[in-house]
Amino acid sequence: MSVSGLLAQLLNGLASASSLFLVSVGLSLIFGVTRCINFAHGSFFMLGAFIAYSSVDVLAPHIGFWPALLLAPLACGLLGALTEILLLRRIYGAPELFQLLATFALVLVIKDAALWIWGRRNCSARAPRASRGQCRFSDGSFQAMTCC
Repeated sequence: MSVSGLLAQLLNGLASASSLFLVSVGLSLIFGVTRCINFAHGSFFMLGAFIAYSSVDVLAPHIGFWPALLLAPLACGLLGALTEILLLRRIYGAPELFQLLATFALVLVIKDAALWIWGRRNCSARAPRASRGQCRFSDGSFQAMTCC
């Protein structure tokens, strides 16, 4: 393996690790602050990704990529707030096992809703023009974002 190939693999690994780190830190912070065992945070992360895919796919030709992408966290945050108001506030004082089971049921509901809306196909969005292309290294290149 060449040095540039090793550097490209290192950058891919760091990019993946940093996104997983941000998700895990966010979950740890939320679990620590709310003192509520919520098993559904990962499902909301998945739901946000699907909403981002759909908003970019449908709205990007009309309002642009970045405004369409910014609508996804707002929509997912609204769904999270509704879940907080309608479900989680009712179980804050409940035993931990009940909290775990209730939020696991929420995981199953979100998963089935995502399967119903988006199906079992693989979703892949096109990258914006500004972030397509390659980054040059000493003797090779690194594909910044791929478009499908």
